[in-house]
Amino acid sequence: MIKLLYAYPLSDGSNAYELYRAFKNNKDIVTIPLFNISSENNIYVNFGNSILDRIMYKLKLPIDNLKLNKKLLTYDLTKISILFTIKGNTIKPSTLRYIKNKYPNVTIISWSLDDMYAWHNRSIYYTLGLKYYDLVITTKSYNVSELKSIGAKNVLFLYQSFSKYLHKQYKCERSQYNVLFIGYFEKARYESILYLVNNGIKVDVFGPAWGKYVNVHENLIIHNKILAGENYSRALSCAKVSLCFLRKINRDLHTSRSIEIPACKGFMIAERTQEHLDLFEEDKEAVYFDNNEELLKKVQYYLKHENIRKQISENGYKRCLSSGYSYDDKVVDILKEVENLWK
Repeated sequence: MIKLLYAYPLSDGSNAYELYRAFKNNKDIVTIPLFNISSENNIYVNFGNSILDRIMYKLKLPIDNLKLNKKLLTYDLTKISILFTIKGNTIKPSTLRYIKNKYPNVTIISWSLDDMYAWHNRSIYYTLGLKYYDLVITTKSYNVSELKSIGAKNVLFLYQSFSKYLHKQYKCERSQYNVLFIGYFEKARYESILYLVNNGIKVDVFGPAWGKYVNVHENLIIHNKILAGENYSRALSCAKVSLCFLRKINRDLHTSRSIEIPACKGFMIAERTQEHLDLFEEDKEAVYFDNNEELLKKVQYYLKHENIRKQISENGYKRCLSSGYSYDDKVVDILKEVENLWK
């Protein structure tokens, strides 16, 4: 039986937790968490909030507040087949080298949703440690060759995913929002949303760093909080239109919302990219735009045509299921890739 050590902190609703849950529910492996599941764990805990934490993070030498290196160096990996971590920015190359030397049969895997070739996302530890990973998994197609160029041996591209346990349709007594956006503030996103509100479209926004735009326009409703877990999925289910903007600093061609919105049977209008077009058929399973004028035209049209909107939502939802876009499906893909490495 394959035994996998999941070396990353877990908190309900996080992508790391949903991927862990998919591993845990796979009958072909035994998944062991290195960290106890806690609501206090989150993806920022590695960086900390002290001045020293921020300085070291800027220097690309983040402080290991989780004592991850110590945990890995003292853990008996004799019976472990796979060591799996998210990113690995705080794992030192010396730790990985020690594991490879002492436990040569352990396959070390790093997985990330971020553009790990971009300097702002990776640390010096990650960069120098790449050569010790047996497999690096990315959701950025362009990262495959880029990560190999800086030391990665094997790189696997997988689309982002949805959780069958979290991202699903919720019953709605009524549509809570006409047009909804959930995500971080970025200038380009703000300009597109402002174009909509200036043309009579009411838009509700949830996410960090939107606070100073609370009173910009009567049609722009800034909730100034983060939606997570069931509240996040319920909002996507109960919005007439959900906007999917890409994160330019990450060079996104698709993002987590690209999959999560249709998985919640939400109606998605997203930026047109080849990856989006590959994921969902245009005007049948999702709707796309290239500029603000096209975005406005399509929002206006689909707000007025409920039946067409609901059919596209239904088709997008079915595509998520039929094309294997869940974390459970991705775990199967990962295990197949590992088996190829073991041949």
